[in-house]
Amino acid sequence: MKTFQFLYRSLLVSLLIISCTDSAELLQQEELLNTTDVNKKEIALEFIDLMKNKKFKKRTLELLKNEKVGVLLSEILNKNSSHINDQSAFIKLSKKSAELERKAISEEAPEKIEILEIWLHNPKGDTDFSNLLFSFAPKGNEKDWGSVIAYDMDKNTIVLDAKTSPNRPIIVIEENGIEALKKEVDQMNRLLRNSGLQKSSFDPKKADENIRASQTGGLETTKLDKIRLNHDEESWILGAAEVYAITSGIRSEDNSPEIKVITMEYLDHEGTDYYPNQILLFWDDYQYQAANIQFFEKDDSGNYKELTQTIINGVFQILGTVATQPWVNVLGQVAGAILEAMPEEWFRNDDDYVDSLYTIEKNKSYTNYFGARGNAKVNLSPFYVAPN
Repeated sequence: MKTFQFLYRSLLVSLLIISCTDSAELLQQEELLNTTDVNKKEIALEFIDLMKNKKFKKRTLELLKNEKVGVLLSEILNKNSSHINDQSAFIKLSKKSAELERKAISEEAPEKIEILEIWLHNPKGDTDFSNLLFSFAPKGNEKDWGSVIAYDMDKNTIVLDAKTSPNRPIIVIEENGIEALKKEVDQMNRLLRNSGLQKSSFDPKKADENIRASQTGGLETTKLDKIRLNHDEESWILGAAEVYAITSGIRSEDNSPEIKVITMEYLDHEGTDYYPNQILLFWDDYQYQAANIQFFEKDDSGNYKELTQTIINGVFQILGTVATQPWVNVLGQVAGAILEAMPEEWFRNDDDYVDSLYTIEKNKSYTNYFGARGNAKVNLSPFYVAPN
């Protein structure tokens, strides 16, 4: 009997410790939610108010079910404007979405761009959404997450395991997703152009203008036909990975570098083959027929302005010493300077620095080619784009 009582008391103490630990972590998460421009708890609760309208809920789920990445909250609101039963929540969410999107495209954009998106976690492909939950990623280092806060349609708090993907549909509020990455990449390229490390005429969204500007009358490129990542340690609540490429090469005979940042919004999950047919290298940008491609994943806690400036500073530090060096040596040094700019913790966590493809040659195809750290496997091919 004494043994049973001892075990019973021990069990109670253990449960109390676990409960206190969870409560402390959830309290810390609540406090952190108020340290940013976006209070995701408020957004989630206001969105629940809108989802209580059956037509709004049905239309929203239709928009989300077939999307692998997030959908802009502003887009959801615009397409549902006729199905609103809570004008207060609609006005608040519309105003917040518009404010963040406006900030993101200005030259005085904040150091951390936030854009509200919504995505659907639905691993089983459920069509029954009667038990739908609403959640968002905690703040802080994801390696320290134990629990995730969620809410049901009645706004009751549900605690989920951060490490184990729930087998039920959950609407996730996202502020650091692919739409935020796109705007950060635009700002990074602007900073690189302003520093002289990128051709002022380059615009990846206007390939036809790039072609007309080409001296050859067309555009010689290398495109990414296939890519697979072997490793991605993202928590389920973070959803799809936000991966981008930094390309670098030598622009002129004095070994001046050319650096660009390119989004890869389709590259969502590890262990999956993607066939993007995406142009990564524009050979008119370079004096010589080789360039680097390096892959990184967006760090939600990162500062893109600080990161870009560190890259710029690192590259300029080597410029004074490379004018007389062989260009191929300088090519490697530029890639090294980019890696040096990345935060030290990115090299301890495999989900931030993905991989590097060094000295990719013009007019050469690569099949099942691994990056330097063996994480990315790619197919690359030469691709000539003829002018109209």
